[in-house]
Amino acid sequence: MILGPDARYTHWKQTVFYLEDSLTCKKNEEIQGTFAVVPNKRNTRDLDFKVSVRFRGELCDVEEDNTYTMH
Repeated sequence: MILGPDARYTHWKQTVFYLEDSLTCKKNEEIQGTFAVVPNKRNTRDLDFKVSVRFRGELCDVEEDNTYTMH
């Protein structure tokens, strides 16, 4: 399977997960986090995502956990 912006479209398309806060990062600063996906308990054709972000930079600090459901 070929992945990337130039790959042929699938039924999944591409998805954007927005954070609540903006990140202002400088060169060589590191963003840490996790990205987890599981089938939705009520409808196994839907997916539940959990995106956790931890960032401690010179210009900002962000720590948040977000959940999303893709139908």
